[in-house]
Amino acid sequence: MSIIKKTLLATAAAAVCGLPLMAQAQTSVVVYGKMYPDMTHINVSGASPVGTTVSTLSASAKGTNNTSLTTMDAPNSRLGFRGAEDLGGGLEAIFQLEMGFSLNNGAQSSANALFSRNSFLGLAGNFGTVKLGNMDTVYKELGDHMSFLGITSGNFMSIANVLSKPGFGTNSASSFHLRRTNSVIYESPSFSGLKGLFDWSPNGTAGDASSGVISTGVKYESGPVYLALAYETHKDMFGASLNIPTAIANTTGGIANAGASSKDTALRATAQYRFPDDYRAEINLAQLKYDESGGAVGKFANYKHNTWSISAEKLIGAITLVASYAKSAAGTCSLVGGVACTTSGLNASMYNLGTSYSLSKRTSLFAVYSYMGNDSSAVQSNWLNGKLADGQNTSTLGIGISHSF
Repeated sequence: MSIIKKTLLATAAAAVCGLPLMAQAQTSVVVYGKMYPDMTHINVSGASPVGTTVSTLSASAKGTNNTSLTTMDAPNSRLGFRGAEDLGGGLEAIFQLEMGFSLNNGAQSSANALFSRNSFLGLAGNFGTVKLGNMDTVYKELGDHMSFLGITSGNFMSIANVLSKPGFGTNSASSFHLRRTNSVIYESPSFSGLKGLFDWSPNGTAGDASSGVISTGVKYESGPVYLALAYETHKDMFGASLNIPTAIANTTGGIANAGASSKDTALRATAQYRFPDDYRAEINLAQLKYDESGGAVGKFANYKHNTWSISAEKLIGAITLVASYAKSAAGTCSLVGGVACTTSGLNASMYNLGTSYSLSKRTSLFAVYSYMGNDSSAVQSNWLNGKLADGQNTSTLGIGISHSF
């Protein structure tokens, strides 16, 4: 929408509402959105048979039957409003309100929250930028930076499913790739391409002031180079205990046992380079750690594992070719009192292949294939319509259209 059209629209709205035109003229507002529905076919197979010996941290093998599904997948369709007001002296008030919805049925992505995606109010100036609201953490924003055909967010080909989670359980408390409520984010000015970022997200629970998320990092952008290092810590969120068998967990019914505490951390390095001839590649390396204390003998104490990914993209006229691969190691674990703990079979891998054809700068057709492979104990999942059993693998093919406005 052109500036003239926006001004006319603002003037008309002000006249209808009886608002002063001067106040409207000082604030610029942009309406934007994105949709990328696809027809998806999913095959699920390979569950570990009943009786299979699995990791100490995994549920017993269920031997779930193979299954398949054909559906329309329309993740993270979104509508947003962003704007700024010039306050003078190089200072701006900035805001964003963004909602998610399912294009195939019109449902809100969060039934109880209208603006459930990145939404904030803040100030930007020579000091940097401060934002308050509901936002992606710094860790999520800085790493896994190369979007897969621009349709990665919430989609089945997102390598964050392997890169930022452990191989056991399905509770999101273990994830380091999330949006957080009650967030305060500071982003420094750029110094020769270098920026620092800090994010604090307290959990807002009375009597539990220490709990929450701290996410921080630094990034460098100059010419074809993008480098980032990010660190995130979760205090008393029990990302491990909420995902392991209850017999060894330090939680009961989702509540921490008396005297127990946890500190989960992740460190990730990201490097991306844009080569000549419209080709770019990215590497991510991460280490995830889950530590808990105060548990009885035989309860969970520690889990640590490494993950990595590599992605590449090539533009050939209107055609984009892209591929990515992510790997999660089995890692190591320990229980209180030196009780034996094994991580055998917790490794997983994922690879994606995709292509798109641009019809315009805003519209494209795309086709994507994704495979998630779990070893005997792992339950890494990119199947948005269900949860997997130990050792199950998913093979997914999607064909769709993407449009931004």
